[in-house]
Amino acid sequence: MLRKTVVAAALAAALPSYVSAGEVTLSNAEISKLLTGNSVQGLHHEKHTRQYFSKSGLTLWIQQGDVRPSEGRWKAENDSYCSSWTGLWNEESWSCYAIMHDEKQGLYYFTGEDFRVPFIVKDGHSISFD
Repeated sequence: MLRKTVVAAALAAALPSYVSAGEVTLSNAEISKLLTGNSVQGLHHEKHTRQYFSKSGLTLWIQQGDVRPSEGRWKAENDSYCSSWTGLWNEESWSCYAIMHDEKQGLYYFTGEDFRVPFIVKDGHSISFD
């Protein structure tokens, strides 16, 4: 039994962690304050992206090279950022992600089971790549 515990502890220590020292998970209130009326600039699947978060719950997302942004909806719920990209007139289908803040580097991350997307926040509506 002790051997199994030691092996399990060694394996757990060897696995990469999505949370490093100095990172905190944002609450609903912190997510809303951070995103509402602001834009983020980040990298998603090796492409530069921009996203704007309106007070009404509308969100606009664009990646470099796109002609126009995609329209979706967003909200903060259960200490997560949630988005729905089914179109503005269809029933929502929500996907939710925690937001981590690396206070040491001044970066934020959308995190899910299989990804970690870094971003920085810009005041106001700013989704242009110019």
